[in-house]
Amino acid sequence: MQPNQIDLERIQQAAHLMARLWSDEPSKHDQHACNKWRAANPDNEKAWQCLIQAQAHFGDAPKETIQIIARSRKLSRRHVLSLMGLSAGGLFFAGGYIHNRSISSHASYYKNLATATGEVRSFPLSDINKLVVNTKTTLAMPTEHQFKLDDGEFFLDVSQATPYQIETMDGIISFNQGKLNIRRTDDITRISVFSGQSVQLLGKQMHNPLSISPGESVSFNTINTSRISSTDPNTIGWVTGKLVAQRMPLTDFIHELSRYRKGIVRVAPELRQLAVTGVFSIDNTDQILQQLQASLPINIYQLTPYWVNVTAS
Repeated sequence: MQPNQIDLERIQQAAHLMARLWSDEPSKHDQHACNKWRAANPDNEKAWQCLIQAQAHFGDAPKETIQIIARSRKLSRRHVLSLMGLSAGGLFFAGGYIHNRSISSHASYYKNLATATGEVRSFPLSDINKLVVNTKTTLAMPTEHQFKLDDGEFFLDVSQATPYQIETMDGIISFNQGKLNIRRTDDITRISVFSGQSVQLLGKQMHNPLSISPGESVSFNTINTSRISSTDPNTIGWVTGKLVAQRMPLTDFIHELSRYRKGIVRVAPELRQLAVTGVFSIDNTDQILQQLQASLPINIYQLTPYWVNVTAS
């Protein structure tokens, strides 16, 4: 697809339809109108995909696209701000840290930093060092410079050099300064270093430590590490209250979404072939499911508030 060759009038129409679908209460009529318009002409579908991609990678869209989105009268200010928080590399702290039940008073350390499903909390560790804890996380701070992560995820922003030691079921991580994300889910620990100094990790059954430089990410268990890869800023969109996807398989997206939702969300394995691109607010998982159903050939069956099935339409 050559986005710069797409008729801007079609993008205007796509933006209008998307605004209606991404309103707080999209109707079945809105969904039908959108599907009918997309199917009416291949160029319509190209314009739609161009608009979707604009949220995750501005360079793939005509320079006028974002202005067109912003001018759509029914697109809420919330969604415009979400779009404007993106860059070619993805979302990177555009809106600052989320402050859902944040702790206002400074403390040298906190013995218990656990979060419930759907809860994100921020903790000031000093005047300039900050900690943000993601959903469903069991985290403690036994001493002033030590973290113990049993399960879940947290982000550290350490501007003032401070020697922190982070322990998980898999090993020990040593960290002094910069921006670091630690996630332990599915019986594996993942480290992503976004800036600052190198990080040292040592699995419980490893003989030698491994150094991770800024811009690098790696997963490890007690004895093995994965290949070092580049950090992906989209993976920490949760710090600002967003779930960011760029051509993510639908099954993977639903797995991420389920971390923020109580109950069970089952998705048909064959839907992995569908891809999700967009910026979604994690404070309303019902709305995200509605947006997915409006944009993809899927059905959402909500048997109870705590049991959801995602199937092909």
